[in-house]
Amino acid sequence: MCSPLSVAVGKSVQGACGILKRGHSLPGLVIEKLDKGFLSSALSQLPLGTMIICGTNGKTTTARLISQALREMGLKVATNDSGANFTRGIISSLLPLMSISGKLPCDIGVFELDEAWAPVFCQQFPPSYALILNCSRDQLDRYGERDSVESMLGQVASCATKGLVLNGEGERVKSFSSLAKGAKVSFYDFDPALAPLFPRDENLVCMRQSFSPKAPDSQAQVLLKGISGSEATFEVKGSEFTVEMGVEGSFNFLNAAAAIAGILSVCDCCPEIGGKGRYRAVDLSPKAIVEAVSKVRPAFGRGEEFRIGGAQVKMVLVKNPVGFSSALRAIPLQGKDVMVALNDESPDGRDVSWIYDVDYSNLSKVKEVTGERAFDMALCLEYNGKEVRRADLNIEKALGGFLEGPREKVIFTSYTSMLSLRKLLLDLDKSKGKNLYAAD
Repeated sequence: MCSPLSVAVGKSVQGACGILKRGHSLPGLVIEKLDKGFLSSALSQLPLGTMIICGTNGKTTTARLISQALREMGLKVATNDSGANFTRGIISSLLPLMSISGKLPCDIGVFELDEAWAPVFCQQFPPSYALILNCSRDQLDRYGERDSVESMLGQVASCATKGLVLNGEGERVKSFSSLAKGAKVSFYDFDPALAPLFPRDENLVCMRQSFSPKAPDSQAQVLLKGISGSEATFEVKGSEFTVEMGVEGSFNFLNAAAAIAGILSVCDCCPEIGGKGRYRAVDLSPKAIVEAVSKVRPAFGRGEEFRIGGAQVKMVLVKNPVGFSSALRAIPLQGKDVMVALNDESPDGRDVSWIYDVDYSNLSKVKEVTGERAFDMALCLEYNGKEVRRADLNIEKALGGFLEGPREKVIFTSYTSMLSLRKLLLDLDKSKGKNLYAAD
């Protein structure tokens, strides 16, 4: 049980932040200073344990897929769905769920964690389950090269106590299986025929010429077998399921495969689910898991759609070469207006040189480029032979020009520019209301 005093202080700070409409993670920061054992005390109350999701790309979407699917299946889930993925963000997300006495009335915790903060979390509270998605180059000024990211993720893998779920496609992530200390290891993967849709740092240059599919992984418990429009086919423990997906894009379909594998890990490691106790009615069969995951809609900014006037506007978060290249290959752009927004604030990474490693072959022209590094982005696109109509540092002004005309629109955006654009789009899309939250 958590200290009632800590809970009271945290809830008071959270109330003030709600009035000011900012400082989402501040309550967690205050509690970290006040009560160093708070996180451990809170999470130890969860009867089915805690799962953390970590990796370069897809953390927010995968955590949302798992948490929403588990809720659909009847479990009470604690999660940091605002996207605040430091330990203080997790504490802040727990506070509204807790009673003033310090009780956390949930069954399981599902949290996405920043690569650098995940080892800090694990030192405070070793997770029951760890799901590691990928290991790519990202924010060089903060993380360094991939070797340092690999070391951080390896620490997470070694701390899982019950289940460790790994992407079987990448050798770096797959090798973490040797670090498991008693946790049951499982894998998810995709069919070799889909390999061109899922680039890695090593083959971004090869994608522009030729591409050799990898050999299939026979160890995968969950396999993304096929993609047809908005439908995905998954092979789960030898059985195939084809479903209409609530999320879009091949990269999100692979996140869905990761989510299915993560939920299966919980099922395999918790005999009380489907047994004689309070969880006897919870159906975590492969069919039920796939159907629950397929119903989940995108997290904010990750393929989120808006209706502005008569035009549909899709916003896609991109933050490194692999993520941007995957998005450009997965989203049909013919006949659509395209905007690229690039900032270099601390959450984005100050070094934006990564934009020169993106594969822009599926992009022909860009209507608007904006953000603090708009001119850098425009120069990069021109260097790659792409037509750029306009570049403007002012995001609001650029968005106004971009929204002109009836054609469908796609915005590729870095993190902090996504937050600015999303606020503007919510003001314009009256059907969304004002209750959607973007983390600060």
